[in-house]
Amino acid sequence: MEKIKRYFHKSLARQFIGLMGGFIAIFFVGASLLLFYQQSTTNDFERKREQIEKKEKYVEQLDRAFTQAFLDVRGYLAFGRKEFKQSVFRQKEAVLLTLKQLKPLAHTTEDQQFLDAADSFATYYFDQLVKQAIMEFENGNIQAVLKISENGGTAAIEQFQRQLMDYHQTLKTQLDDEYVNFITKQTKSQMAFVGLILLILLVLMIIIRMMTKQIGKPLTEFAIAAEKFANDEEYREWPLLSERNDEIGKLSRAFQKMIYSIQEKEENLVAQNEELLAQQDELESQQAELEQALEMMQLREQELKRRNDFINGLSNSLKKQEVLDSIVCNMCKVMDADRGMIVLLNEQKSHSAFGLSEQGVQQFLAYMDNGLSQRLLKTKQSFAVKRELPASEKSYYEETLYSYDLLLPVLSAEQEVEAVMMFSRFSGEFLPYEIEEYERLAKQVSISLQKIRLYEESEKDRRMTQDILNNIQEGIQLVDRNGVNLMMNTQLANFLKVDVNTISQTPYEQWKELLLQKVVDEKNLSQYLDNVLFHAGNEIKSFTYHVKDEKKVIQMYAEPLYRGTERFGMIFVHRDITKEFEVDQMKSEFVSTVSHELRTPLSSVLGFTELMLNKELKPERQRKYLTTIYQEAKRLTALINDFLDVQRMESGRQTYDKKYEDIVPIIQNVIETQKVNTAIHQFVVEKETDRTIVLGDRDKLAQVFTNLISNAVKYSPDGGTVTVRIYEQGDRLNIDVVDEGLGIPAEAMPHLFTKFYRVDNSDRRRIGGTGLGLAIVKEIVKAHDGEVTITSEVKKGSTFTVRLPLVAVEMDHGSDAQTDRGVSVIIVEDDRNLASLLEAELSDSGFNVKSFKNGKEAIEAMKAMKPAAVVLDIMLEEGEMSGWDVLKEMKVDKELSSIPIVISSALEETEKGLTLGASDYLVKPYQPSQLSKTILQILLKQERHGEILVPVTDEYDRDEEKSE
Repeated sequence: MEKIKRYFHKSLARQFIGLMGGFIAIFFVGASLLLFYQQSTTNDFERKREQIEKKEKYVEQLDRAFTQAFLDVRGYLAFGRKEFKQSVFRQKEAVLLTLKQLKPLAHTTEDQQFLDAADSFATYYFDQLVKQAIMEFENGNIQAVLKISENGGTAAIEQFQRQLMDYHQTLKTQLDDEYVNFITKQTKSQMAFVGLILLILLVLMIIIRMMTKQIGKPLTEFAIAAEKFANDEEYREWPLLSERNDEIGKLSRAFQKMIYSIQEKEENLVAQNEELLAQQDELESQQAELEQALEMMQLREQELKRRNDFINGLSNSLKKQEVLDSIVCNMCKVMDADRGMIVLLNEQKSHSAFGLSEQGVQQFLAYMDNGLSQRLLKTKQSFAVKRELPASEKSYYEETLYSYDLLLPVLSAEQEVEAVMMFSRFSGEFLPYEIEEYERLAKQVSISLQKIRLYEESEKDRRMTQDILNNIQEGIQLVDRNGVNLMMNTQLANFLKVDVNTISQTPYEQWKELLLQKVVDEKNLSQYLDNVLFHAGNEIKSFTYHVKDEKKVIQMYAEPLYRGTERFGMIFVHRDITKEFEVDQMKSEFVSTVSHELRTPLSSVLGFTELMLNKELKPERQRKYLTTIYQEAKRLTALINDFLDVQRMESGRQTYDKKYEDIVPIIQNVIETQKVNTAIHQFVVEKETDRTIVLGDRDKLAQVFTNLISNAVKYSPDGGTVTVRIYEQGDRLNIDVVDEGLGIPAEAMPHLFTKFYRVDNSDRRRIGGTGLGLAIVKEIVKAHDGEVTITSEVKKGSTFTVRLPLVAVEMDHGSDAQTDRGVSVIIVEDDRNLASLLEAELSDSGFNVKSFKNGKEAIEAMKAMKPAAVVLDIMLEEGEMSGWDVLKEMKVDKELSSIPIVISSALEETEKGLTLGASDYLVKPYQPSQLSKTILQILLKQERHGEILVPVTDEYDRDEEKSE
């Protein structure tokens, strides 16, 4: 213990470190305990808050999902749109997923009770209430839907929503309680921390008191003795020499020795000091001279820097505005001017200013043609002006101030003023030698402006050339004698997939490699490029290449460019000739095909005709030959008709006489005709629906199925079964023509309906044909608002599917309503001409039609006739009732409320009409045939529920009689 005491008494640092070490240890222990407690409290609160927030998030998700489901169910029950129904079941999945995610977080009784209630309500709502309501709605039982709502459905929803709100409020209350608890613990922790700080301060005061006693008192005595020595008082022994062994004792002894040394050397120092004072005076004089020289050097350096900045500003840019800004800014620095401006004497009066307001700039520009500027333009000589500053420019100065203005002309090479510069400074006037120097700088400005003008002219020409090239459809490239790319338009750059700005100055090998990567015949194209660039005598001017992975054919032209007699470059033109190439191929194939197709029947006609003219034949042989001649003539006629049909379809001159036709008799007639031409094929018609009526041209539809069935026979050279399958698919009538023939390769599918296209196969070439049949089929089906598709497998056969819009037409010969003209339709329309047009259209479609102008008369007629449908205009001129009034009155009347209403109006208020109970809404103008189709579709829906029969056209009656 004694050793430790001596150890600390020998050093103040050790004493201080010991005391501070104890102090720090106490502080860190207390602070660590408090931090640990505070961190534990915070982590516990964060964990509980995170759990509650997760519960709130899932509860909000449940609320949104249930709310969306309620809205979607109501939307579906109100409008019957399928997307609402689909959305309901998506919300069900979202609810079940959210409940699953919420379940692991249910730790309290309230959580479990809410989870059970939500699960029970979800099961009841989606599996019972929604399912039953949708089923009743789709069955048309609206009253049952209302009854479901009244019998507890709405109450259950409201009860669950209250439970949801109560639980949500419970979670908020839990979060508030946890927060209050957390704040309470934090307050306690802070109070404990304050207590710790007070304890630390108390310990620190004790330490300071101890250190003051150990150090302060001896130092005070030491300072008093030192002060006495400094005041040349008599020296005496220090009282600390024998009392202390620490640093203070050592310092006292050392100071005593120092005093002896100082006293010995004081006299020498006094003498040396006098000598040094003399030297100091001399050095101060030299320092003043050096400072003056340094100041002059710095001023010169700043001046040179300003001039260098001025020159760099002129040469570092070719943009006019950047250069003007640089000129006026750097000139102000060189001239030490407070503000300045430069204006070019061009049409735009391009300018730049420094230290001037926008109003001042505009004022200078407005008065360029008079005053000082006019003097400068006439004399072409610089001049300076001294003027008194007005109050608007003096700021807070009250005394008289002056501005010194200098106007400098910028002269062009033709000694014409091309720009005006004006600078002002308040520090002093412009001296003559300064003006001469600034005029020399103005010449530098003139050279820079001339360079910019030349650059702008060349850049304008370059941009114009580039714009012209970019608007040319061909890819164009300009290279120099060494093949370095000088210019390329956007079409070629896009083809090579490069940026048109970065490809400039690209070496020959680099852009050549980019091009070769795109083509099929790389070797020959490489040779062609080498020949035209580096072998001037080569006469090959063009080359055709094919693009990889694309069915593109490009023809490349090369033309040398000369300056005088010297060739300086080459221009390449890449022209897309894909269409011309394909047309040439198609022309060649077409000529070959047509020659074969025409010569074969002509040879038969000529041969048999020659036999009959030159020989006496028996009657049966004559008949046989005449039959052959007749068939070959029909074949020629069909071929020529195909060409004419294609031409009419392409020119838009093909007409169609569309009526409601039964597709079955048409197909049966085609099959009967085809049976004559083959003995090795069987034909099967599979009719899977009784609804086989379409709106179309009978002859054109017969042409469609003739081409398809004859193709099925022709491309089944080994015989087999040709099946025609008729069935419904949505609102379409599908007709499949299935054969067991050669099949079609997958690569030929996209081109199958192209004119003159024939699959490149020896088996098919032997069969013959012009390649027009399927193109005609596609155009006719398209004109009937249908489509034709194909599925095929090589060696197993093909299936062509024709899809046509289905028209619901049924025949009930036992119905008295059909013995006359069909079901009745009432038209309420005040436009007599339009009413006549609609009446004629509906009459042609088999309806018994009557029209009225007045709403009241129409309602009376409805009560008497009980029409199957009503066509209603909204804007009625005669009478007091509008179309809306007629619609509302019909929906109120029990006898008329079930009659379907088709609104025909120029007003685009579809949503209002459908909401009030209209079955459909047609906005004028529209095709009259669209009205017939709409009424037929509406009556079809009612017919499915046994309410009404659909009218039948006279043409359909005749087809039925023929089939019977």
